[in-house]
Amino acid sequence: MAVFVGALPMVFGLDPLKLTNFSMALTAASLPLTIVPMLFLMNDERYVQERRNGRIANTAVIAIIALGFVLAIVSIPLEIFGQS
Repeated sequence: MAVFVGALPMVFGLDPLKLTNFSMALTAASLPLTIVPMLFLMNDERYVQERRNGRIANTAVIAIIALGFVLAIVSIPLEIFGQS
């Protein structure tokens, strides 16, 4: 049954590689939405007491969030409007 459901996009003429690339772009777009709440939780003293993130860890997480945001902003329009 799962094979038939997985083959439906190809039946309707969608290119599997383009569909995979678009889903990866959407994953990059969802990264900041999932990491920002974790950043707040990793710095909340009520949850983690003395094991809070330091400045280096917070800087790394913010850099990863920014990179994911930039990748999403760039990759989604390229996937929609790009020619291949």
